[in-house]
Amino acid sequence: MSNNDRAIAKRGILAPSGSVDSTAAGRTHPIRRVGRRRILHTFLIKTLGYTYDDALDEAKNLERSVSDAMVERIDNHLRESTRHSDPVPSALGRPVGRLVTQLTDAESGRELAVIRVTGNEPAMLAYLSGLGLTVETRLTVRKTRSYSDVTTIQILGHDQEIHLGTVASDAIWVSSVVAG
Repeated sequence: MSNNDRAIAKRGILAPSGSVDSTAAGRTHPIRRVGRRRILHTFLIKTLGYTYDDALDEAKNLERSVSDAMVERIDNHLRESTRHSDPVPSALGRPVGRLVTQLTDAESGRELAVIRVTGNEPAMLAYLSGLGLTVETRLTVRKTRSYSDVTTIQILGHDQEIHLGTVASDAIWVSSVVAG
């Protein structure tokens, strides 16, 4: 076992045996780290006004230096400020109770809130962010053209309609806005 392996074993991520086996904590560690990054990323955009790309870089830097207690407080802050939606998948084990669907499959004419934006291509995520399609954005689906794979939406408070192809509309997850 290398010095690195012993250090990781001390943190409970690797089994302290001669082989390199992960513990239960070690198997959840990457998932937890991604959740921490998403919480921090969302906080930087929504609360501090960072752009998508700048927030991504900052969240990567912060995820290793902030405590679990701070991530918990940020998570609580985001959830409290958006009581009627679920802006980030919980990294801390909370159940997600809202019915969420991809924008591609959303009904026309109802007010929706963007719950999350997914994807592996930073350019597409930055494009959607530039259009104003970020967590908490309120919108309505105007038309879905299944034969041309185009979904037309309108962000509430904006006059211009936005036409999205399936790749973009599949990356946007929405939920109905709850009155109250």
